Amino acid sequence: MNIIIVVIAVLAGLFLGTINGSASLLDSKCGKSHRSDNYGMIAGGENTGIFSNPWMVLIIVGGIPKCGGSLITSRFVLTAAHCISRDKMIVRLGDYLTVNPENDCSTGVCIPRAYFKNVDKKIPNADFRLAPYVGLYDIGLLRMADEVEFSDYVRPICVLLNAKMENALQFNVTGWGWRENGEMSRVLQKATLSKFDRSQCSQKYKSTVDETQICAGSYSSDSCNGDSGGPLSAEVYYQGEFRPFQYGIVSYGKHQCTGGGLGVYTNVTSFTYWIMDAMLHNS
Repeated sequence: MNIIIVVIAVLAGLFLGTINGSASLLDSKCGKSHRSDNYGMIAGGENTGIFSNPWMVLIIVGGIPKCGGSLITSRFVLTAAHCISRDKMIVRLGDYLTVNPENDCSTGVCIPRAYFKNVDKKIPNADFRLAPYVGLYDIGLLRMADEVEFSDYVRPICVLLNAKMENALQFNVTGWGWRENGEMSRVLQKATLSKFDRSQCSQKYKSTVDETQICAGSYSSDSCNGDSGGPLSAEVYYQGEFRPFQYGIVSYGKHQCTGGGLGVYTNVTSFTYWIMDAMLHNS
């Protein structure tokens, strides 16, 4: 029976994305919360579980929620370069229900208290504003003023180093972006997207979409305004267990959140050396 379970798990990993070579993790403590969910701006999405996305970060610029981001280490948040502003930036971690950042046990499952961290270093990719076409090099890092302590509701997403991840066919995208009714979601949303050929996004947006970008979408869900900078992820079978790995960053797409459509995402696997170098020189 154990052999059958392992075989099924490995085959599922091959379908979702497998890791080749001598892989390592940017942070070995990455992945899902050790605590499972007790119940269960993405257009057409659904509520996430409380503890299912502990790496999700809300980026606030000048006191206004602007973008999403992902915790990748105890000090750094990964986001889109276009989310980085000269104005004061702070990040909120452990955020699930944005209208009530205090402890909330009204559902029978306590939603932990979210907390803020000041951003003391902004690191957009230097080539972003010099790019010959829209969305290229749309990646950046935010360094928090001090380290965060990992918990069931604050934990980094996995970023693969020194190896190649094969193409995933489906992704998850999360965010608090504007919903179909024009309001920003109060609860963290998720949607499942499929990978499309880059030429389809290129044709749709009349812009080049190259190998450093991912084209993804669905007929019912998509990312939209307010989801920018958030993670595009997929489950990968790594060293005997499934872990969530970040494949992309929400870059651009349609502005109307009517559900369905294609979006363009920065391909994180194309920028792992940039991430490591930027962290090394800004630690």
